[in-house]
Amino acid sequence: MLQKLRNSTFVAIVLAARGTLLICCLLLFCYLLFSTLTNTFLIPTNDLLGDVASILKGELWRVITSTVYFSEWTPLIKTVLIVLVLCPFIEWKIGSPVLVMSFFASSWIGILLFCFGFGGIIRSTVGINTYVYAFYGGTLSVYALFPLAVLAFLIKKPAFSLLAKCVLVGGLLLYFTVGFWPSSDTPEPAVIVQISQLCGGLSGLFCALIIVALRNWKKVPFFSTKPSN
Repeated sequence: MLQKLRNSTFVAIVLAARGTLLICCLLLFCYLLFSTLTNTFLIPTNDLLGDVASILKGELWRVITSTVYFSEWTPLIKTVLIVLVLCPFIEWKIGSPVLVMSFFASSWIGILLFCFGFGGIIRSTVGINTYVYAFYGGTLSVYALFPLAVLAFLIKKPAFSLLAKCVLVGGLLLYFTVGFWPSSDTPEPAVIVQISQLCGGLSGLFCALIIVALRNWKKVPFFSTKPSN
């Protein structure tokens, strides 16, 4: 029985989730770092985070800091839990380096899309106060996990066991039904939450398409090796 458990795909997925562990450790480290900077050294949060106005002015370094900033433990723990549930399965199919790069790249892409694609809509819909309100790119990475998880399902090899499929489907259903609905106590207007969800989903879809293209580019006749005469 123990040998079957050790050999099960689900256990192998959990034990191989090094990229998932790295993401969680980075998020926790950055939370402690930013908490020290803002609480101990009294650096204003606005000097570290980005908003639509600052990004549009060209302060693109704020895209990176906004990705790993969390104001409280609650959103951090929620993000880490979702990462722990979904990322091991994605990592099993696409690899640890690709998972880590996709997680953070999807946040950066989502933030840029949020600002440059929907900045005008945000300003005209909710006003200037929300237009300059700081956003948190880590949540965009969470929304981007959904298309990446779907991609993991579509990749046939290595195959998921029945238990792994059940856990992944259960995590996706919980994530889709609970995580995508704006909370009633969310300080941001519902339209901001919906726009951020859309940007996160689109950035995840973009990363998924890039992964598919890189995995299959050798199969395209143009890139395949031509037989020598």
